[in-house]
Amino acid sequence: MADSTEPNQPDQTPEPPAPEPAAPEPATPAETAAAVAANAPADWYPDPDGGANMLRYWDGEAWTDHVHAGGEVNTTRRSADERKVILAQQLQTAAARGLRIESQSDFQAVLVEGKPVNHVLHAILTIFTCLLWGIVWAIIAGTGGETRQMVMVDEFGNVVWQNLGKA
Repeated sequence: MADSTEPNQPDQTPEPPAPEPAAPEPATPAETAAAVAANAPADWYPDPDGGANMLRYWDGEAWTDHVHAGGEVNTTRRSADERKVILAQQLQTAAARGLRIESQSDFQAVLVEGKPVNHVLHAILTIFTCLLWGIVWAIIAGTGGETRQMVMVDEFGNVVWQNLGKA
């Protein structure tokens, strides 16, 4: 039997390092909407409708129709000339997508997509076809027509698109 006159020494093996906390998972649009609905102040937040890299404005009570492309919102005031240039770039892109400019001011414009339904022509066709054309007319009236959108450039140079609906 061995004589142990030495004091007991604790095990000298180092403890493994604590695991680093995992990076938080990006919030889903539903989680973002729930977090914002919990008394969040009015501001721009990730779009709860799932728009990729889109922001939607929360007015403090409900989501608005105002959306903004991009992950960041500018907070530096822009000059009037800079805002006009930004609007011109947006209008050029919209024209390339086939939208027409219905009205325009310095910092906003109303854009139109589609063609109006010619109700007089469809009424005449419905009469001459003994009401059979009325089915086609109803489908065209429900799915066709013009859709309007408004694009605005705020004082910070942020671009806001608002859907104005069908006319």
